[in-house]
This record gives sequence, C-alpha cells and structure tokens, in this order.
Amino acid sequence: MKIVNMSKNKYAILYSTFLIIGVGLGYLLGYQTKKPVPADATKSIREQGTDYKFIRPLLAVYRQNISIPTPVFAPLAAKINNFIAVQKSSGVLDTASLYFINYGKETGSFAINEKAPFTPASLLKVVIMVAYLKKSDTDPSILQKELFYNPTIAENLQSIPFESPSTLVVGNSYSVSDLINKMIIDSDNGAMNVLIDNIDTSYLNTVYANLGLKGPTGISPYAISVEDYALFLRILYNGTYLSDLSSEKALSILSKATFNKGIVAGLPAGTIVAHKFGEHVNGTDAKVDSVELHDCGFVYLNSDTQPYLLCIMTRGNTLDGVEKTISGISKLIYDEVSKQ
Repeated sequence: MKIVNMSKNKYAILYSTFLIIGVGLGYLLGYQTKKPVPADATKSIREQGTDYKFIRPLLAVYRQNISIPTPVFAPLAAKINNFIAVQKSSGVLDTASLYFINYGKETGSFAINEKAPFTPASLLKVVIMVAYLKKSDTDPSILQKELFYNPTIAENLQSIPFESPSTLVVGNSYSVSDLINKMIIDSDNGAMNVLIDNIDTSYLNTVYANLGLKGPTGISPYAISVEDYALFLRILYNGTYLSDLSSEKALSILSKATFNKGIVAGLPAGTIVAHKFGEHVNGTDAKVDSVELHDCGFVYLNSDTQPYLLCIMTRGNTLDGVEKTISGISKLIYDEVSKQ
C-alpha cells in the first residue's frame, strides 16, 4: 500500500492558496492606487507657519478634480472648450487656461487646463496688496506711512523692456494706501516698485507659504497656474486670511480697476468686476515671440446675488487676439450664469 505524505500536500495546498490570495490583493491594491480622484473629492488648505499652538486656520476648500465640471455647468464647459479650439485653429491663440466657481444659486465649478504654467506679471500685485493689508491688521498705521519715489526706482523702471511708464512724480512722497490704489487700479509699476522696496520680503514669502505655494525667487522666471493663482482671490472673498475689513477693502480696490479689455469687455456695461489683469511679452524689442494676457476676478451680476469667480490665462501671437479670447469666454459664462 502506498503511503501518502499528507503533511507535504497540506502545506503545498496552503502555499498555493496564499499565493493566489496575495496576487489578488496585489491587483486590488494596485487598482485602488490608480483609481482617479472622485469628482467630488475635496482638499483643504490651512495656514502654514503660524504662531498658534492649538489651531491651524482654514483658508480654502476646493474640489480636487475640478477639471470635471459639476453637472449644471458641463454644457458651458463644453462650449468654452469649443470656443478655445476655434481660437487656436484661427491662429490667434496658443493656449488658454480657465478656473471658474459660481457662488450664486446654482453653485458649481469647472476648470480647463488649470495646471498649465504662465508668467503672472502684474497679477502678482495682488499678493503685494495682501501682504501690506495683512500687516495693517496688526499695525494700521502702516497704510498712512509716506514712501519716497526716488530717481533710482524710476530709472530701473525705464530700463525694463515693454514696461509701462509710471504716473508717479520723482521726488514726491505717497502714502502706502495711495500706492496700493495706484498699483491695483491703474496697474502702476512705479507704485509697485516703491511698495516692494519698503516691505520685508518675508511678508511676501509668507503669503505664498501660507497657501502652500512657491513664490518668486529672482533666480529663474516665475510661473503659476490658474488654479493656484485663484487662491489669492478666494481667500479675499472668503475672508479667511485677512480681517473682514481688510478683505472688503481689497476687493473694493480691485473693483475700481480701469482695465476693460478682458473679462469686462464680455459683460454688459456697468457690471461690477473686482479683478486684476497681467500682461507679459515673450521675446525682445526686436522680435516678439508671443504675448500672455491674464484676467482674474469676481463678477457681480447685481447687488442681490453672489458673484462668480473667473480666472483666465492666455498665450497667443497678438495682444488683440488674446484680449478677444478672454472677452469671448467672459461673455459665454455671463450669458449662461445670468439665465440662472
């Protein structure tokens, strides 16, 4: 009679069973790690590097997969994608990014190409304003401080290609409050340079760091995505970084901006828009390779409704072409949201 080694067979069967289970679990775990982020998954941004011991202030919450439109705005997102495609095919546009959140009755959001990097240019003037207003929350006198527009700042400004001239008068002094207004409302570069020269860079760096962003270093050209830049505006509307009064003041100043060839051009006359534009020319005086134009802000349909946030960044061959791209997108969004 043949004697069977039951012990060996038993261990062989157990080994095979565990092997099959292990492979199955490995597959399932691998599948889980590759699954896309759900469209409704959210991410919180909390203030970093604070002196608080027990709290970490919440600055913003956003959908992680904003490129998937909320259902109510899916048709609008499709229209804008088609519009961008037409602009590209006509040769006036190289690329465009968009970030949209509606705070009105039909809340929702979507984004297009939201992680692409662009040169922010004058958009960063908002960060300078935020840094000064943050300081004013603990030292209100900073806004009344008089700063001198010296010849060196004026000469440096004149030496930069494509830089717009300043309306400041060399030798005159201006209050910080007046300089902030000129920097934002008229996008005055002289006012910006005076403000930068008179604030510790740590204040500016802290604004970026608190939002989990890398700030300009001066070592290499700085770029930012439309998704990341929108945070600077969202913390103003939410009142989560500055005091309520300072947040209101910042958006009030932005609502007086004189630039009217981007978002504003796609809206009915008189619509309130709290926004900032940025323009950057890629190339030299001899040869312009491309032009970047960006416009970001809040559009208030009327005094009884909540606004929507719209941030658009573009790059194209001509300034006129990218201006029309932004105004065209602005009109498409206004027409849809105003129906609601």
